[in-house]
Amino acid sequence: MNNITNAEKPLTIEVEDDQLVMRIGINRIDGNESHPTIPSLKFDDRIQWAKEVIYEMLRDEEDGSSPVNDFIDKCINEALEQGSIGIAEDSMTHIDYCEQCEEDQVPVRHYRTYGQLCETCINELEERIK
Repeated sequence: MNNITNAEKPLTIEVEDDQLVMRIGINRIDGNESHPTIPSLKFDDRIQWAKEVIYEMLRDEEDGSSPVNDFIDKCINEALEQGSIGIAEDSMTHIDYCEQCEEDQVPVRHYRTYGQLCETCINELEERIK
């Protein structure tokens, strides 16, 4: 199985036809120097092993999350915190507490001067400023 053409390819993630496409050669999930807590593994069926790893990547928890969903959420949050230039300036950036109306668990955007505000409070602020 080690002679499969793409089996050694490193992880790549690209946008193709409006889809996020992740690829990794199956030999990259076999325990080695890239995975310091997993020893080099021996296989009877490497394809079956890859399918089982995929199953675990996508397995839903009781709250509907999965390891892949959690990974994507973490990366989205990090891109927002790093100030992604692909996000509209007036976009709500996270779910949290609005410091103006004191609503909790609402979409908010952070302002240096005013703190975290929900859309309703942002609209009221903009009306007052006019």
